[in-house]
Amino acid sequence: MGDDGEVLRMALLANPAARAGRAAADLQRVLARLREQGIRPEVLAADSAGAATEAARRAVSSGATRLFVLGGDGIMHLAAGALVGTPTVLGAIPAGTGNDFARALRLLTGDLEQRVDTALLEPAAIDVIDAAGRTALTSVIAGFPSTVNARANNMSFPKGTARYTIATLLELPRMRPADYRLVLDGEAQDIRAAVVVVANTRFFGAGMDICPGADPTDGLLDVCIVGDVRRLELLRSFQKVKTGSHIDHPGVTMFRASEVAVEGGGYVRADGEAFGGLPISLRVAPAALHVAGASARRDDRV
Repeated sequence: MGDDGEVLRMALLANPAARAGRAAADLQRVLARLREQGIRPEVLAADSAGAATEAARRAVSSGATRLFVLGGDGIMHLAAGALVGTPTVLGAIPAGTGNDFARALRLLTGDLEQRVDTALLEPAAIDVIDAAGRTALTSVIAGFPSTVNARANNMSFPKGTARYTIATLLELPRMRPADYRLVLDGEAQDIRAAVVVVANTRFFGAGMDICPGADPTDGLLDVCIVGDVRRLELLRSFQKVKTGSHIDHPGVTMFRASEVAVEGGGYVRADGEAFGGLPISLRVAPAALHVAGASARRDDRV
């Protein structure tokens, strides 16, 4: 409630058909927990990307003080574009497969009811990645991991994070390093790389610690480049990504910048979603999104 006793307007965005309909049960649990807290949000059901984006925009324009978003990185990504630069708070309730955004902000703890409670806490302001008006929360990826991510998203089996491991093994025979031009705060360099990741937060691929030092409150983007490596060496590097120890590999280079441009061929993905093709220009948008209960200091342990 507000200071005058007025009930604040809140909304809940979810796709009940997600995960072959299993998300409907999660939705009912979330609503029950919110009712226990005296909150009856407007439910915004979104069964497509366009519907989710439009529903989030309507919630913001109609004055919602908090938008609860139930699901994984994909629906968080779709909602964030509407929330950036507004006072509406994102109440993230992670219930997806990867949950890398929630993991980085220490929101991926407890059961679903505890995550609802966290989504009711005071917000913290975090940075996002801006791509000419489009928003990414976790990272923008090019090269081998983008093909892995696309394949994993199209797989119905196995369930959970194991699909990313299987997708990596299936895509590995097709891996070819490519030529890119990387421009970091105006300084250009030509590289040959198998992996290009521009990150706001540290995780991708369902918990792989690709940029361990990434801090979405420092006004900088972290960049991970895995260079011209062979397939077996890339596979070994990806094993190390699980713990973040890949950054000591001689084929890996890390950078930080507030503006990053990537030029070359191929497509990119952001937060696990298709995000267009190269070239792409990215910049950090500091403190642009308010996230309930978020904690993202670089020295936090996840």
